[in-house]
Amino acid sequence: MHTTQLLRLMVSSLCACGASVQAQEPPKEPPAGWSGLFINHVTLQKSTEEALRNRPSPFRPPLVTNTGGRLLNFLVLRLKHGDWMFHGAYSDNRTLGGGSAYSLTNPMGFGVNTVETIGVHRRSVDDKSGLQELAITHRQNGTMVMLGKIDTANWYLSNPLFSGDLVHGNDYGNAATRVVAPPFPSWALVVQQNYSHGLSFTGIVGDAFGDRETIHAARNLVHGDLAYVLELNFRHQQQHYQLTFNHTDAFRFYDKDAVWPGPGHKAPKVDAVIATASYRFNPHWSGFGRVGYSKGDAQIEDRNYLIGIRYDMGRFYALGSQSATRVASNNLPYQRGAKGDITLVSEITLNYKVHPQIVVGVTYDKYQSNGNALLAKDGGWNGAKRNHVVGLRVTSFLPF
Repeated sequence: MHTTQLLRLMVSSLCACGASVQAQEPPKEPPAGWSGLFINHVTLQKSTEEALRNRPSPFRPPLVTNTGGRLLNFLVLRLKHGDWMFHGAYSDNRTLGGGSAYSLTNPMGFGVNTVETIGVHRRSVDDKSGLQELAITHRQNGTMVMLGKIDTANWYLSNPLFSGDLVHGNDYGNAATRVVAPPFPSWALVVQQNYSHGLSFTGIVGDAFGDRETIHAARNLVHGDLAYVLELNFRHQQQHYQLTFNHTDAFRFYDKDAVWPGPGHKAPKVDAVIATASYRFNPHWSGFGRVGYSKGDAQIEDRNYLIGIRYDMGRFYALGSQSATRVASNNLPYQRGAKGDITLVSEITLNYKVHPQIVVGVTYDKYQSNGNALLAKDGGWNGAKRNHVVGLRVTSFLPF
């Protein structure tokens, strides 16, 4: 299917669905004065095949492993006065265990391992700690304007029906955004307009990538390298439909002063469109789906299709999903995979709410390629066509 036809199909589907959306209650805002939130997240993962867990670089050896461990501590402080709010967030994200790695959404995706630059010296690091957000927000008459250092990933590709899962570790994020990487924390401007009948529009513009740990997050922006997001949402207590456009200019600077892939080079630009729909049939059963397409010379995968269900029963809830993702180009030997290969991912998660603020989850993922081998990041480092991944996570959050 051509890109134009795909876009028309998604827009038509979302408009048709949106016609049935009813009004919803506005989201709850933080109380006046000081408030905050603390999140602690621990994840352990094990797979049957070894996977490439970092992006190869001349400044560090490739990390190949079948284990993953992640520790995340995230602190948010807010001060609200009238229509204005100031907030800041500090994140500590690190690997658990020697020779291990973690990833944010995909159990066997690229981990955090990156390069830190201090003067003319570079070294490999496996932790990210520091300032995540520092922004000012104004809300009035359904309009929100936010400016500052912002984790843009928090302000689009949201799903209210499953928003609790995003807080608890992005249950079905394994394959939901494989075709496009968010611009990531950066100096940015976010404008969101909420209309009646559950309709909202969000626009984001800012640095093409950014730095997660320091205030110096506009190094690409000052060179004219931008990223922007346009997103349309129809929301209701029982259903949600979303259309997202994402663009990232060619950029040079990554986190911790790393550059792509070395001095004088830039990461190619990326354009993407993603459509999401979810519907709650009754108090126990829900369904969701996502279609994504991206275009860019650096994209390993360019098309993604995801469908899933959720079941709630008391303190337990379970999710099951099936996705199919197309490999975008013939990859170098260390990446495996070939253009046109399809990666199928079957995912099951079982969660138990030990306490309203504590959730324990068990995950299982099966990766399978219809080609000669999985991508190296999915467990095809040694040429395997299949991989099985199990994980255990504990997430707790404390509002105050």
